[in-house]
Amino acid sequence: MKKNILLILSIGLLSHSLIAQSSTGLREGEVKAEFHFFNVTDPEGFVSAIETFDASSCAKKWREESGANVALYSRFGSRQTHIILVTYDSYDQMQLGQGIFSSCAESAVMSLAFDKTTNSGDYYNYLTELALEAGDWRENTVFSNVEIKVDGTNEATYLDAWIELTDANSDSVGSYGINRVLFGNKYVSHMIFSGSNSLDDLVSGLKQTYSSDAYTSFNRKVGKIRKTVNTTLAQLVKAYPAER
Repeated sequence: MKKNILLILSIGLLSHSLIAQSSTGLREGEVKAEFHFFNVTDPEGFVSAIETFDASSCAKKWREESGANVALYSRFGSRQTHIILVTYDSYDQMQLGQGIFSSCAESAVMSLAFDKTTNSGDYYNYLTELALEAGDWRENTVFSNVEIKVDGTNEATYLDAWIELTDANSDSVGSYGINRVLFGNKYVSHMIFSGSNSLDDLVSGLKQTYSSDAYTSFNRKVGKIRKTVNTTLAQLVKAYPAER
């Protein structure tokens, strides 16, 4: 118990000290998220299964009681072709939502439909908390997602360097942030995102960042403590908000 308290305190102090170093609107995130990755073989059937569930009484209860927001994204640069993103405002809401979802017959029917419309062996997921963010990613439709693995004891060093990089290039993209992967983190410890409403603007912004002196300095600082696992593009297909 004592170790858990010390861990919570250290995370809180870390977040405070990192935020204090940013002058461009970077702030602590509050969203807790489930990322579900699918290799879809029948897009029409896959989306139909989501739509059927979304219209069910189970989905209505799930949204109203837990505040779950859902979005479907197409994905490029990976074997997994689509992402279902489920977000909550707190862990209590997530726990409540997961309990409601797992107890519904309608969710079981959707899962069976996914088995028929995807390559089920390629499915995976992870659970994250939004550690830091700037801008409003909810208003964006295209994202660069960079999955990385940071050495376990070096998160503070990495985040400090990442904040310096984003501060130096804060005008490059519409929104940006870093998700800390809490569960499902065998291969990935963090997922960094940059968001925009235009693919052209997104790519231009990333090129500006990658060609900057700040990026060169960033890579020098973190090169030995992080491994880039994959970089993918996600584009919004449809949102299923809690509030209708």
